[in-house]
Amino acid sequence: MVELHLPLRIAVVGLGPMGMHHVRAVTDLVATKLVAVVDTRKDHAEEVARQFNSAAFTDVSHVMGAVDAAIIATPPDVHAATAVPLLNIGIPCLIEKPLALNEADCKTIMAAAAKTKAIVAVGHVERFNPAAEALLAENIPSAEISHIDVKRFSPAGGRAVATDVVSDMTIHDLDVVLALKDSDVVGVKASGAPDTHATAHLTFADGTTATIAADRKADTRVRALSLRTPRFEYMLDFMNRTVAKSASQSGAPQMLSVQSHDALRTEIADFLSSVTTKQHPRVTPEHALKSLHVAWRILGAIKDGSA
Repeated sequence: MVELHLPLRIAVVGLGPMGMHHVRAVTDLVATKLVAVVDTRKDHAEEVARQFNSAAFTDVSHVMGAVDAAIIATPPDVHAATAVPLLNIGIPCLIEKPLALNEADCKTIMAAAAKTKAIVAVGHVERFNPAAEALLAENIPSAEISHIDVKRFSPAGGRAVATDVVSDMTIHDLDVVLALKDSDVVGVKASGAPDTHATAHLTFADGTTATIAADRKADTRVRALSLRTPRFEYMLDFMNRTVAKSASQSGAPQMLSVQSHDALRTEIADFLSSVTTKQHPRVTPEHALKSLHVAWRILGAIKDGSA
């Protein structure tokens, strides 16, 4: 069991674009102190360490015994190899999404955490988007939801991504949809080209349907979710952080109250709260694996051509 220090000593492992977002967020938080950054690119790690007054390493083994928690923002194919040595000695980890690229790695991470009772949170940051929080706070009965439609489009030429569009983009929306729906996915149909775009049609055991579309080469940037019940329709805009609620018959929208906060910093704060209180984080490995199971079924349906 790791003896905690205050402020909590944090290492960020993996200094790509997402890792750098975490570095900046950790240095902004009063409850944390960035004590180490880790990246296989020695020069890059040393430059970041100089900029943020921390120590630089090229291997995660060097931070053991010197940190209270770690944020893993490496490529997902090495999430398990990176996190498990830390978890084996009880160091809590916030692991960027996706948790891993296969079930074996996910289970290895979960087993290591269970052995030492180390907290693991998974970085599904859209769950912390203020608009998503406002929609989830409506506590819409799962059985009343008849259909969910989600679009996540980005123009070409953005960040380089090593994973397929489902594991990279659709996984965000699967996490939110499955947080809204307390029902098993019993049917999956999908089409697309995993490197660039995918559209999935899900059927839940209670009859709800969901359509989730993602595109890395779209004309415009879109992050939107719509949800229907017999009485209400909701329109969520992830980018503008708004949620409009309208009665199905009148159509006059009411804007839900949405808080103003940074989703990533809120996600990290939730993780740190779990570390100190030993309570479950908002997004657990079990939540993440549930979303991945559906993501893998979507990829399989695309491969099989089951549109």
